[in-house]
Amino acid sequence: MIDAKRPVPRGMLLDYGGTLVEEAAFDPRAGMQILLTHLAYRPPNVSVDAIIERVDRITADVSTRRDEFQIETPWGSLTRLIYDYFGIRFARPLHELELAFWDASVTTRPMPGAREALDQLHHAGITLGVVSNSSFRGEVIRHELSKHGLDAHLSIVVASADYAVRKPNPLLYEAAAGLLGMCATDLWFVGDRLDTDVAGARAASMYPVLIGAHHLEAADDDLLIVRHWHELASVVREIVESRTTH
Repeated sequence: MIDAKRPVPRGMLLDYGGTLVEEAAFDPRAGMQILLTHLAYRPPNVSVDAIIERVDRITADVSTRRDEFQIETPWGSLTRLIYDYFGIRFARPLHELELAFWDASVTTRPMPGAREALDQLHHAGITLGVVSNSSFRGEVIRHELSKHGLDAHLSIVVASADYAVRKPNPLLYEAAAGLLGMCATDLWFVGDRLDTDVAGARAASMYPVLIGAHHLEAADDDLLIVRHWHELASVVREIVESRTTH
């Protein structure tokens, strides 16, 4: 049964982690080792253990407080806080090393059915984009999505690292809507978390969609809950077809 109150989406913004992909592994030590192969200068008394201790301090003092203030800490800034302390200099710009660090430290796998659903949504005329909480830039997120064939239909990839604020801050959602040239009320937002994805979508006047079978008990008249990507594509197809035949 189609809910008559449910808006027809002109566009759809998607969360990244836990929605399009899941993180299979994160090994920051491997990323650090890659960075250390691109040094222009490293003081002789600086050990790897000292760098790791500095990383732990930056993580505790800065990174873990991002959600508390809804403010993003970009990877480049965090990296400078770590390595500038030691007087370490790199032979390449940090924006180039960011991708190398990512590839060495992050492993993801696509969520089942995501690519096929994106194809169906695109063919239904839905404009697609991504909004992600990440200390890595949007181009890095798009790079990772491309490994799984998930980037082909994405008009935009918005990462909090490029905009200073994090979900659920509605400012990030509003920026994404502006990039698409659409009103927020014409957009659905699909994510796997109530506290960030759904809360932010509601604050920005977007229609929230919660994806994942573990959410089925979270009944809410103003929230669409789907178990998986196939179900979401089916719901959207029904809505679009029902509106075009009336």
